[in-house]
Amino acid sequence: QRILNSLDMAFCPQGTKLIISIDNNGKNHEVAKVANKYKWNHGEKEVIYHKERLGLRNHINACGDLSYKYGSFILIEDDQVVSPYFYKFAQEALNYYNDSPEIAGISLYNLPYTEASKLPFIPLHDDSDIYIAQVPCSLGMALSADQWDGFKKWFNLNPELKDIKGLPLIVTKYWAESSRKKFMYGYMVVMNKYFLYPQVSYISNFNDRGENMYAKSYFGQLALQMVPTETKFKSLDDSMNVYDAYSEILPDRLKKLSSMLNDYDFEVDLFGQKEYFSKEFVLTSKQCKKRIYGYERAMKPTELNIIYNIPGNELSFARSEDLIFSSKTIEDLIFK
Repeated sequence: QRILNSLDMAFCPQGTKLIISIDNNGKNHEVAKVANKYKWNHGEKEVIYHKERLGLRNHINACGDLSYKYGSFILIEDDQVVSPYFYKFAQEALNYYNDSPEIAGISLYNLPYTEASKLPFIPLHDDSDIYIAQVPCSLGMALSADQWDGFKKWFNLNPELKDIKGLPLIVTKYWAESSRKKFMYGYMVVMNKYFLYPQVSYISNFNDRGENMYAKSYFGQLALQMVPTETKFKSLDDSMNVYDAYSEILPDRLKKLSSMLNDYDFEVDLFGQKEYFSKEFVLTSKQCKKRIYGYERAMKPTELNIIYNIPGNELSFARSEDLIFSSKTIEDLIFK
């Protein structure tokens, strides 16, 4: 009822179809009653009450498959509420990135933390209203049929996530077996694809208890875009704020803002979550035997400390061979 109430506040064009898909756990018939009773004023409404329990991953896959019929879809789950302008943003983003094969999907949620560490995440701001990250989002997303099909074909190959280098440990070690998102994560790393994120969120999340949520929290609540705006998008190549699978800014973007590092071939590990490095140099929060440059961790987002050259001992630019790897990870601290 809560998500349906927020849809009543939304501005959607006439002819917009609403599909309410309900997994059957054998005791949620009241949910189906609420869905059937709901009046959708913007077009046709269809309620799908599955005959048997699908489970979270198969249910999401079934919803995604609807894109083959309709050309694209916006997926909203029942523990979320939407901005009145969520449809406008999703439609404009899908249209803008329609011919961008490097974009795997559109997030309607402004992720306030890193998936790799659950630490607070703040993107840089350029002259656009978006940022781009090699991090999937299931908290409100929009995909075209082509975007969904690319993922689905890879997923059907039964990939082994543990064999994918560059995938955060938390994804393979701690995320639930029922998670579909961890496979989208693997797909994006292997195929070098990205999700598009808004700087201001069009979804807020209540984190109600469910298959992957053991206790209710307000960790997912965000301020919503409450007035119409003309969103400025940018391509992957032109965007300054692009992040990898660990929510670390790409080195080539940082070089454009910090000439001090222009002559180095390096990796970024400001959250300290990466387990190995292929480059000679690294910008990191890990301890090291000796550093070339040292920075304070004062400004937010963290990369501003490098851009403004704030000296200190909390962040280091060093050779990879001089790093000290701790046996304790953030996952150990969170989950043990």
